[in-house]
Amino acid sequence: MSLVPIAALGEHYGVSVRGMDAVIRLACFIHRTDYWRRGRTLDKLGIAQLSVGELMQYVTEEAAIENQ
Repeated sequence: MSLVPIAALGEHYGVSVRGMDAVIRLACFIHRTDYWRRGRTLDKLGIAQLSVGELMQYVTEEAAIENQ
């Protein structure tokens, strides 16, 4: 997993992601790639509209399915 979706989740739920954002911006500069545009966004993952509770349920259910 890349830092983009982790940082996007934090930002979406009001958590400071300044450190991760700095690393992502540095990687964008070094690799000449816009990872914010090209990376896995919350919209691309289909979780942009989920509340914290809904996200926890989604993750828990998916983990249970994978462990079967």
